Amino acid sequence: MQHQRTFEALECSGLSLAEVVQHYLNMGGSMDELEVDAYLHGLIQLPSQERDCISQAVNELIDDMFSGGSYHCCRAPYSPEHRSNLGRLSPPAPRTRLRSRLRTTRVDS
Repeated sequence: MQHQRTFEALECSGLSLAEVVQHYLNMGGSMDELEVDAYLHGLIQLPSQERDCISQAVNELIDDMFSGGSYHCCRAPYSPEHRSNLGRLSPPAPRTRLRSRLRTTRVDS
């Protein structure tokens, strides 16, 4: 299902497979264009890490294309493993602590 919705997002946005694969490889992906194409068409399965990297590449390219406009294209989904790991990330530091760290850094420099 993830592959199908990722392919739909790619098509909806007008992105080419070559654009997505280039961005995916620049992000650290390890599959070639033929393997990504086969995955998007449901012919092969990929590990969740690779699937999520492809989804992220599609979503980032969509964000870049429509950053200034109000066009809302469909998005590529992430695997359940990816979504559950997001909840485990620690919350960002409060701004007051971050500001005090910046002041300390500037004084020490």
